[in-house]
Parts: sequence; structure tokens; C-alpha cells
Amino acid sequence: MLSRRQLLKTGVAGAALLGLARLAYGPITPDSLYAVPAKARFKVLDAESRTALAAIARVMLKGALPRDEAEYETALYQAVLGCDTAIAGLPMGVQAEVKELLALLNSRVTRRWVVGVGASWETASDEDIAHFLNRWRFSSFLLLRSGYQALHQIVFAAWYGNPQAWVGIGYDGPPKFMEGYWNA
Repeated sequence: MLSRRQLLKTGVAGAALLGLARLAYGPITPDSLYAVPAKARFKVLDAESRTALAAIARVMLKGALPRDEAEYETALYQAVLGCDTAIAGLPMGVQAEVKELLALLNSRVTRRWVVGVGASWETASDEDIAHFLNRWRFSSFLLLRSGYQALHQIVFAAWYGNPQAWVGIGYDGPPKFMEGYWNA
């Protein structure tokens, strides 16, 4: 049985250990969020999810995004807006799963230890994000591979569903006889 003195010593030692662990983790800095115009109306994505998807999209779409800075920002914004539209079109159960995935990506602890990106999404390097995506893509865990596939499909559906991206790949759009079906 522990005496009161042993209990106090154990408590102080535990508190010191937790303090050292917190210092080893790094400073607490709030994540800066992906800036989007106030007029935008996102249906599903919150600011943190937009930040994460913008960082992931800039790596997944490397080479497809325009080189001009203003066009690049517009295209990246359109890709994030398209991700929101793509997620909003999913069944509610799948939307909930995607939101859980985004919550995992946005949590500081899981972003650092499960995802492997220690910095905030806005300041994370392209190499760190690419490394995370490759680790998840070729993971031996089905859950991580499924997470990668979900991110890949959402980002690419958003990008290649946007008529502005069609110019870069030489796609003229859907056949003319299909025009009536899109607006039905």
C-alpha cells in the first residue's frame, strides 16, 4: 500500500514527465486557416478541412495547376470548392466517413503521429505531404489505403470535374447531344 509521501512523490514525478513530454512535442501555435473569400458558401467543409484539402490538392495536382501565381491561387480555390461540392453529393453515411477522415487529418496529435506531418497544413512542405500520401497509398493497413483513395478520388473529381481544367488536358467537354442531360 502506498503511503501519502509515496503518492505525492509519484504525482510530482508524473507531472514532471508530462511536462517534459509536452516540451518535446513543440510549441503550441494555432493553425492558420486556408483563406477563402467570405462570399464563398461551402456546404460541407469547415475552415480546417479546407486548409488540409488545399495542402493535399497542391501536392496531388502538382504540374496540373497553373504556374502564374494569381491563376494558381484561383485554381487551388476552385479545387477546394470542387471538393466541397463532390463531398456534398455523396450519401450522408459516406459524408460522415469523409468528415471523420478530415477530422483525423486536422487533429494535431493524429496529424503528427498517424499522418506524419508535424507542421500545420498551411506550412507543411510539399515533400512532407507527398511522403504522407505515399505512405498511406502503399500502406499494409487497409484503412490507410482507403483513406488515401478517398482523398485521391475527391481531389481528382473536383479538379477534372471543373471545365477550367479541361483545357490543360485537351478535353472539349461532354458531347453536344448530352447538354440537355446536365441541366435536367
